[in-house]
Amino acid sequence: MVRTRRRPAAPAGLIQNKRAWTVRWQEIQAGRSRGEWATKNAKKVLKDPLLSLTWGKCSFCEGRLGAQAFAQIEHYISRKVAPHRAFEWRNLLPVCQVCNTFKGHTDHGGSLLKPDSEDPESFFWIGPEGDIQPHPALNAEKALRATETIRICGLNRGELREARQEVANTVRQWLARSDALVQEEWDKISNPRFPYKIVVRHILALGKLPKLAAFDRRLFQRGT
Repeated sequence: MVRTRRRPAAPAGLIQNKRAWTVRWQEIQAGRSRGEWATKNAKKVLKDPLLSLTWGKCSFCEGRLGAQAFAQIEHYISRKVAPHRAFEWRNLLPVCQVCNTFKGHTDHGGSLLKPDSEDPESFFWIGPEGDIQPHPALNAEKALRATETIRICGLNRGELREARQEVANTVRQWLARSDALVQEEWDKISNPRFPYKIVVRHILALGKLPKLAAFDRRLFQRGT
């Protein structure tokens, strides 16, 4: 999990239809109507602007959406916990189906890190087997939030640990190279759409290349 790009203005379709869409969901939630929380048109309006926040990756695990996992719209504060916030623009994030299923409708009370408004990267440390852990320098309050975020989203599930370890090995191999493919490999690794940026930056920092990690971070924020 890393900080997303700056959130764009709410899409025009959301601004125009927010009240009607919210009332519709509240009626469904109250049992007076039936249907999904959002219509196909509503999801279409929201999907692409949300995906731009993360370069098409899950806000929580950083896996590629559409390639590694099915993209879904997640509510930071559950739409069942707060039905009136179901179409609040800043409450919406793009996530993978697996993270969404893990989180479900947990009432986390703000313990879950919110990657569009705070920097989750400083909360975590990547272990030698691709596991994600609270950063050892955190105070007790922040360590608890890191632990809760890992638990709520299932960020140490087996396939994620393996994927992170693979990315870590890719970056280590790149650091050890000295041939003509170095720039080509860096272009791949530094591409904002490359998955698991938290791992890329962690390995660069461990390799005593914090400036390169910072460059990758800036590139992600502004894009190419």
